[in-house]
Amino acid sequence: MISGVYVRRTLSFAAPKAATAVATTTPPPPQQVAPAPCGHHGHHAHCNCTERRHVCHNDHQGAVCSQPKGVFQPRAAMGQRRMYSTPPPEPETPSASNGVARKKTTVLELRRKQKEKEPITMLTAYDYPTARIMDEEGVDMILVGDSVGMVVHGLDSTVPVGMEEMLLHSKAVRRGAPRTFVVGDMPFGSYEVSPIDAAKNAIRFAKEAGVDAVKLEGGKRVAPAVEAIANAGVLAIGHIGLTPQSSAAMGGFRVQGKSVTAAKDLLEDAKALEKAGACALVVEGVPPVVADYITKNISIPTIGIGAGSSTTGQVLVLHDMAGLNPRKVPKFCKRFADTGSELRRAIRGYVEEVGVRKFPSPEHEYGMPKAEREKMEALLGLGAKVAPVMPSAPQPPVLKEKRLRVAIVGGGAMGSFVAGSLARTGTADVCMISAWSNHVQTISERGLRLDALGGVATSLITTIQATHSPEQAVRDGPFDVVFILVKSPHTAEAAEKAALLVDPNQGCIVSLQNGMGNREVIANVVSRPDMVVQGITTHGAMMEGAGHVRHMGMGVTTLALPDNAATTLQRVGGVARLLTLAGIEAVTQGTEEMQSMIWGKLCINAGINPLSALLRVSNGALAENPQYRELLAETVREAAGVAKAKGVTLPFESAADAAINVARQTAGNRSSMLCDVLRGVETEIEAINGVVVKEGNILGTKIELNEHLVSLVRDGRTGVPLVGVTKVDAAAA
Repeated sequence: MISGVYVRRTLSFAAPKAATAVATTTPPPPQQVAPAPCGHHGHHAHCNCTERRHVCHNDHQGAVCSQPKGVFQPRAAMGQRRMYSTPPPEPETPSASNGVARKKTTVLELRRKQKEKEPITMLTAYDYPTARIMDEEGVDMILVGDSVGMVVHGLDSTVPVGMEEMLLHSKAVRRGAPRTFVVGDMPFGSYEVSPIDAAKNAIRFAKEAGVDAVKLEGGKRVAPAVEAIANAGVLAIGHIGLTPQSSAAMGGFRVQGKSVTAAKDLLEDAKALEKAGACALVVEGVPPVVADYITKNISIPTIGIGAGSSTTGQVLVLHDMAGLNPRKVPKFCKRFADTGSELRRAIRGYVEEVGVRKFPSPEHEYGMPKAEREKMEALLGLGAKVAPVMPSAPQPPVLKEKRLRVAIVGGGAMGSFVAGSLARTGTADVCMISAWSNHVQTISERGLRLDALGGVATSLITTIQATHSPEQAVRDGPFDVVFILVKSPHTAEAAEKAALLVDPNQGCIVSLQNGMGNREVIANVVSRPDMVVQGITTHGAMMEGAGHVRHMGMGVTTLALPDNAATTLQRVGGVARLLTLAGIEAVTQGTEEMQSMIWGKLCINAGINPLSALLRVSNGALAENPQYRELLAETVREAAGVAKAKGVTLPFESAADAAINVARQTAGNRSSMLCDVLRGVETEIEAINGVVVKEGNILGTKIELNEHLVSLVRDGRTGVPLVGVTKVDAAAA
């Protein structure tokens, strides 16, 4: 186990040849012969140095060392290190995931994974509780990264982070993750001045924080520092490609290795670090083919970040992958959860409950003997018969203005999700207008069941008024906000209902529908077109049955700001705040940005919706099946080509990659078009792929796949091979 220069800890990441090198007092492995003392030096066999604890780096195969006394040779790559007589016991405790006992992850385990082509997992952590979770969930390596400066301390870069901060966070992580291989990130300025400084600071990491290894950025220029650290008995991990500490010299956070010459330079850096004694290598921000080129030409493990899937392992910044970073995350990062929204919801709930004296409630209080309590009440002048101050039921805050009235036209998955989210917070009176009789009846009698993302919690909301009739809904007065969440073919009918529901003077109608042209349809029906707000949401939801909806995918809701009309501007801002308070993060954008968002979602829907409907598979199958994935990518590329021809800048570099990522993030979800096909009702194919085909014909761009998909869905030809497009038989999917 690597732990700096702690006495009695093994410091070895030996290559296979050197695997038999052990301390003289350690029992040899079965069927191996323990080395005899070296005749020249009076200590370990094969040793060619003057220090007893050093390990010989020549493969003598039992022969007496021929090196003269006092001659020292650099340690070989793969990092043979000092070895001590008695290694500490390796903790074996069940992991949280499967209850299987897990040993301490050592460099030998990392080497085994590399040899057997098992991917290595690595994440950043900066504190005890997070490290403990990672340790329990079986993460192989934890990097205490200098990224702590940006994601925890709010700095603009990693450069200001110093040794003391890194040591403090590394100590906390080490205490939380006793079984995980912990790596301390050497901050800027701790290794650049001289190899001696590098070794001294690496020893501090190992001695004071107990890390297993240190990481430093740079190629050939830091090879002397890597060698000095290795010679000091501490494992060193290199970092090439995009190196954040020197990003200013690179012109910012830019992809590296984009030419053959640059790729060869990176390989030279990698080999120099390997020769200097690095035990592993982080490769960041390079094309996948370059990372593969490096991985296949060095013997040490490579850990990729933004470098494709061919590296030995992967690393991500925790705050990026868990949705805790409020800043824009890199393209290569997948968001596996939206922890930030859950945390925001928890804090909001706490503030609200304290504000109305709902928390703490009796179950959170300590009691005292009745006689003593009566004495205390007398002492306070309350009298023995006075009831506790805490109300038995939560009291709503006094509102100076009337409560908002919100109507949802559409009782499908997204309509139910929005209605449930708004009603759960209690900030508005919510009414749902839906033609789904069983759904309306269930909500009216028992309430709406809303499952949170990931199934972590379920809310039963009993305050939603559900009805078939807009005339009945409006009896208590008009609505301040009306959301339209119906399929595109039913937009005109929904607009007529919205016109009856909305306050004609102060209200607004918000469309959060798929496809294009819905706002224009609504504006043609209502009395004042300027009251109609174009919106778009990337949240995902799925109906589990009447009165039961599940949140399936986290996203962002964007509302278009009008070009004029100050009152409408205020209304849009108010709607955004209303949604955000309900846990549906909402932002506002100008017309140009909104077009980008609408076309971005249209491109993704143009691939996922019709393909999942035709193949009758969930979203995840489109990303995991290679043939489906290529078909998805090509369909989306066509749609993106139409957007480009229209002069629209999409909100992502690669529409195909964005669609594949969305499919993966909503793997268990059934698209709305698939649900429509299974129910035998009209789909939104005309408002999605039909728009791509129409615009493509006008602009003269390639649209063959989209044309074919429109034809197949329109004709109801689902669950059959996509003739002329792919040889995949959907029936076998």
